[in-house]
Amino acid sequence: MAVYLPTAAVGNGRVLATLGGSGEIMAFFYPHLDFAQNVREALPALYIGDPGHGLFHWTFDPAFRRRQAYEPDTNLVRTELNLVTPPLRVVFEDFCPPETTALVRRVHVTNTGDGRFRGAFLHYFDLRLGEVSGKQAVRWEPQHGDVVQYFRDTVIAVGGTRPDMWRCGKSLDPTSPQSAKSDLYDGHLNGQPEDIGQVDFALGWRLDLAPGEERDLDLLLCAEQNPQRTSRHIRDLAQQGFGGLRNAAVEDSRQWLAQGRDLSLEPPLDQAYRRALLALRLLIDSQTGAILAAPEFDPAYERSGGYGYCWPRDASWAAASLHRAGYPEYTARLADWYVRHQLPSGIWGQRYWSEGQLAASWALREDFLQIDQCGAALLTLCQAAQDETDGRRRQALGEAVTRGAEAIAGKIEEGWHAQACDLWETYCGSFVFSNAALACALQEAASCASRHGRPDLAAHWSQLHSQMRQRVLTLYTGEYFPRGLHADGHVDLSVDSSTLGLVAPFGVLDLRDSSERAMAESNLATIRRRLSQDLGSGRGLRRFEGDGYLGGAIGCVNTLWAALVSLKLAAAWKEEDRSRSEAHREQGRADLDFCLAHTTPTGLLPEIIGLQPDTPYWAAPHAWASALLVDCLLELAALGEAS
Repeated sequence: MAVYLPTAAVGNGRVLATLGGSGEIMAFFYPHLDFAQNVREALPALYIGDPGHGLFHWTFDPAFRRRQAYEPDTNLVRTELNLVTPPLRVVFEDFCPPETTALVRRVHVTNTGDGRFRGAFLHYFDLRLGEVSGKQAVRWEPQHGDVVQYFRDTVIAVGGTRPDMWRCGKSLDPTSPQSAKSDLYDGHLNGQPEDIGQVDFALGWRLDLAPGEERDLDLLLCAEQNPQRTSRHIRDLAQQGFGGLRNAAVEDSRQWLAQGRDLSLEPPLDQAYRRALLALRLLIDSQTGAILAAPEFDPAYERSGGYGYCWPRDASWAAASLHRAGYPEYTARLADWYVRHQLPSGIWGQRYWSEGQLAASWALREDFLQIDQCGAALLTLCQAAQDETDGRRRQALGEAVTRGAEAIAGKIEEGWHAQACDLWETYCGSFVFSNAALACALQEAASCASRHGRPDLAAHWSQLHSQMRQRVLTLYTGEYFPRGLHADGHVDLSVDSSTLGLVAPFGVLDLRDSSERAMAESNLATIRRRLSQDLGSGRGLRRFEGDGYLGGAIGCVNTLWAALVSLKLAAAWKEEDRSRSEAHREQGRADLDFCLAHTTPTGLLPEIIGLQPDTPYWAAPHAWASALLVDCLLELAALGEAS
């Protein structure tokens, strides 16, 4: 499968779909948000003229002008396509109704010209249920006008407005007459009712519109475990009607936003804040409590190691940001997930499937463990244990904290963590970021142990925290904090944006202390000076010196991270030096503006801001980036309240 960069995503915690800027359905994840992807191609098209005598256009054809946006304060996406010759407007509205395993698509077609429009709207589907290409079956159901494809315990039906034409076929060769795709180009489908093996299908609706005339077509894509349940599901949705389903989705989004903190920032930032919160919600698996790093878009690992998994670091940062924004329940749910999937040794793996199985990893061996993620999981457990009021659950969380903290403590040697993998999954050694993560986690675990009447453990972990903190501080060069130690024990003097973690989220540097504040300030200035890159529209930060990922692209995560540290410094200086505080605030705001200018067209934040034409952004919506934006705007709002 190829790399598809979505411009938008819709979902409801049970299913997740990604969309392209021309209305392509790039993925439909079921039964979980990370697996299976189920879609290879789901492409809308338009035929102009009478069958066999007209022109065929995929909606990604340059003949269309296009724009796409979310409906305000919702996870509903509107994609508008305008054809110049003949004048025609096609609008898609896509969303996943709450408490369903379905994607709803309304297609609104308007003849915007002075003459009559004759043609057809067509939709092609090459589904790979369970991400398997063969051994599948597809059939036309004439009673209700649905097409049903099934493979083992996954069944997807496409229904809604009854089509005028249909075709089931084989997708072995899209140019073969056996393929439904090859049957589209003359504007007519031959009505083949079924096929087996590596299958595809297409649907079509004839259009005959007078000038100014409009027509609505509804598509319901429903997934279930067997044909009977799928049929009931699609009939129930059809009975509710598009309006009822849309209203339910809108109300669900707005009620969820109303639960969180209202920051009352200026409109562009307020909108970005709510969009980041809604993006994070898309990545939370409602069945398991796992939080994905991003919807998968590179399933064959062609240009990356894949993103559609639960990384403890990304998940914990997202949960912590949501907690601060007024959604503490996601910390509790993620903590329960960590309890269930803690490894026998007491640590956690590099990444997981949402159901808890270890995912394909390259940083699990003893000397290359991505150890900072163990600290992230432990911090979430400590927060949940502190919040918990139920005695039995608090005990279970406390036991997991003890196992995790003891496992981490066993990997500390003379104040440094044992040889491990860095957070960028590139270097081997002992790193400032990872040491900060573990030190902070041990400090919180010590507080947890004290509350549970374990003073011996509390003292031991507190001592390790202090020792690790002092070791990290000894690396300060007078200008910046180097990345850490090489595997041979020598100092790695590279400038790495991950050392921002000393301020956020781990607070190893106390900004109330003037000397430590000076260290944080100087470190940030060095990172900006040596990692900054100009894009003409502003400056962003690379991850670290010599970074070659995606050609040395700019990190949206890293630029937002620098913004967060700038805003924390602004708060720290506010009472002592107003002008210095304002300078940090302005720099943080510039970072925010830069990142918000490099989202997807619908405002989703990526992990990476690409420098190549085919990668203007990478991995969106990205949980860590979205969480960082939430944190930045919480800081910015607090600065405003203090002024």
